[in-house]
Amino acid sequence: GMGAQWCGMGLSLMRLGSFRDSILRSDEAVKPLGPQVSELLLSTDEATFDDIIHAFVSLTAIQIALIDLLNSMGLRPDGIIGHSLGEVACGYADGCLSQEEAILAAYWRGQCIKETNIPPGTMAAVGLSWEECKQRCPPGVVPACHDSEDTVTISGPQAEVAAFVAELKREGVFAKEVRTGGMA
Repeated sequence: GMGAQWCGMGLSLMRLGSFRDSILRSDEAVKPLGPQVSELLLSTDEATFDDIIHAFVSLTAIQIALIDLLNSMGLRPDGIIGHSLGEVACGYADGCLSQEEAILAAYWRGQCIKETNIPPGTMAAVGLSWEECKQRCPPGVVPACHDSEDTVTISGPQAEVAAFVAELKREGVFAKEVRTGGMA
C-alpha cells in the first residue's frame, strides 16, 4: 500500500529479464494514459511518487512483476493476502485480473482520488492498539486500518495528524507519517 514507495524502488530488479518484461507490459497497459512505469522506476527525482497516480501504478506494477518473477522460477503460493493496492496484486496473482486490468485499476483508483477534490490529509502508522487509538485520536483523526494487535494506521487532516504523531513520539510511542501524496 501507500507509504512503501521510494525513489529507485525496483530499479535493481530491472536486471532480471522476467521482472523487466513484466514492467514493460505494464508500460503498455498505461501508455495511452501517460505514465510510464519503467521511467518512474528509473527516476532520481525524490518527488516522483508524490503524485498518487505514479505511486499507485508503480507499486502495483512492481508487485505484479514480483509475482511474474516468482512464477517464472516455478514458485506458486499456497495462499495470498493483500492490503490496499496489494488487493489488486492479489487479483492478478489468483488470475481474477489480467495484468492490464490490474494496472488500469491502480491508475483509475489514483485518478479518481485526485479528481475528488478531497481536502489535504495524511496517514500515519502508530504503535497503539485499536481501542487505544479510538480513545486517543484527536478530533478529525480516525483509526483507519487495524494493522496488528498494537499497530494502527490513522488518517485525517495533515496538521492534526502531524501534531498527534509528534505527541506520541514525545511519549516514546512509535509513530511515523506515511507518504500519501497529501491524501488521507
